[in-house]
Amino acid sequence: MSATQEFQERAARIEGLVQKLESAADPALRATARELVQCLMELHGTGIERILEIASTAPEAGAGLLESLGHDELVSSLLVLYGLHPEDFETRVRRGIDKARQALRKQGASLDVLALDETMVRVQIIGAGKEDLQSVVRDALTETAPDAANIVIEGGRQQSQGFVPLSSLLGSGLAAVRAESVQP
Repeated sequence: MSATQEFQERAARIEGLVQKLESAADPALRATARELVQCLMELHGTGIERILEIASTAPEAGAGLLESLGHDELVSSLLVLYGLHPEDFETRVRRGIDKARQALRKQGASLDVLALDETMVRVQIIGAGKEDLQSVVRDALTETAPDAANIVIEGGRQQSQGFVPLSSLLGSGLAAVRAESVQP
């Protein structure tokens, strides 16, 4: 199991435990559980922030380390969670778009950015590949910008190869055959 998969499973486990605590009948227990989670988040956030401060004081090595941390899928997610990522949202989204474009190029498709704001990304896939290209784009954006609240992807779905619409056949001379078979 990869470190990223393990991280995602642990995050899902934590979310499940928090939901279980939130459904407790005792309001005092719920409040205590919330306070405990908040205190742990603050403790971890302060520690991670201090690590980044120490790393940034090392001249060239520190800058390279911060960049590496910001590009690491697992660490990047933590930095976003604590509001400490060295790159802003738009920069991270653009990095994800570049990654997706490389993958789409191999499939003979391209990617256009239609809209981008603080929490939303809207893109359009031009062309179609042998697979669902939307998942390629979504995975790349989720990896680099997990805080994107709304990712809208147009196009990129696989088209059915077996069905030919009747309307496309009617234009090729079959309209006359159809018209004759309908007349009394």
